[in-house]
Amino acid sequence: MHKRKTVFILVLFLSFLIFSQIDPSNHSVDTVFAHYESSFHHRLIHSKGAWAITNGSKDITVAVLDSGIDFSHSELQNTAWENEDEISDNAIDDDGNGYVDDINGWDFVFNDSNPGPEGGDEVHWHATFIAGIIAAPLNSIGPVGVAPNVTIMDVRVLDVSNLRGTSYEGLGNAIRYAVDNGADVINLSLNYYPANDTYYDDILYAVSQNVAVVSITGNTYLPDGGQEYKSYPGGYEEVITVGATNSSGGLADYSNFGEWTEIVAPVGSEDDITHLYSTVPFYTYNSFYGWGYGTSFACPQVAAVIALMKSYNNSMPISEMKTILQNTATDLGDPGKDIYFGYGLLNASAALEAMLLQQTEEPTDSSTNGTDLEYKSLFVSLIIIASTVILLKRRK
Repeated sequence: MHKRKTVFILVLFLSFLIFSQIDPSNHSVDTVFAHYESSFHHRLIHSKGAWAITNGSKDITVAVLDSGIDFSHSELQNTAWENEDEISDNAIDDDGNGYVDDINGWDFVFNDSNPGPEGGDEVHWHATFIAGIIAAPLNSIGPVGVAPNVTIMDVRVLDVSNLRGTSYEGLGNAIRYAVDNGADVINLSLNYYPANDTYYDDILYAVSQNVAVVSITGNTYLPDGGQEYKSYPGGYEEVITVGATNSSGGLADYSNFGEWTEIVAPVGSEDDITHLYSTVPFYTYNSFYGWGYGTSFACPQVAAVIALMKSYNNSMPISEMKTILQNTATDLGDPGKDIYFGYGLLNASAALEAMLLQQTEEPTDSSTNGTDLEYKSLFVSLIIIASTVILLKRRK
């Protein structure tokens, strides 16, 4: 009897040790529950369900081709991509990629190694806001990113007015720079007019390297004004094109639409009571956080969910990930795909759950979170318990 009691206590102890390790990364989700609840877009796209599977991997990089990110923001300091093959400030192209001292990206507007806001454009916040939507960390400080553990690459292509700051060729070079330097997803919250083969070829190059390119349907205050105005690069078939909804789930009054609309994400509008908050440079509004609206801020939500999917299984082809996004979107408007909402509202949780069902190989250790560990721990624990029961029966 004494031996059986000892074995029983040992089993309980081992089971406690095993189950106490289940899904450790998700404990932090509860610490930011108040911030999660105050971020209506997270509730609508079900971010928390996705985080139960993965909140991202530092090995996955999202390139933000935009106006320049303020990485001095405390919430973004640990998200910045770093070119490990380059030595800072030695005026030498150490890695031979054609860009000197590109430690944290490249500025294709001023053609230098400082892609962040500089000089007279310090007040511009667009890219910093986008970076926060993607990767602001899971903590109790400020708004949380959709993929809070991924890396952000800063590539500047817009000027202070959020207008095209570089040529078609410059945009193409920026896309190719992102791909060649390890980007897994490219966020293009911008419009170029009209369609142009110069950078379209670079989009095709990105897709051929299994890099997702995500862009916007555009806003009604763009040239020609009409909501069915087709803009680029969002108008290209190879690009995942994102529109915006208001906080009630209707199409936002500024969001362009058309047959090229792939999916929508919640942003809100100026008249909404609820707004989308994210990171901004402090000198912009004397605050580290602000709110904004526009399809520019729907796009990074989709880019971030793709980054989560790649964090779980980066070997899955972009075409399959795109199909998953389509099939798991929450249908809005007319049944099936329509010109207003595309396939529907982004659903992060359903997309990651589909990854679990459709994966063809084990995710890498760096990209898994709690789910695999939970199943493996449960399996080991059941083996221990079953073995102990057999042992006890034999000793009766």
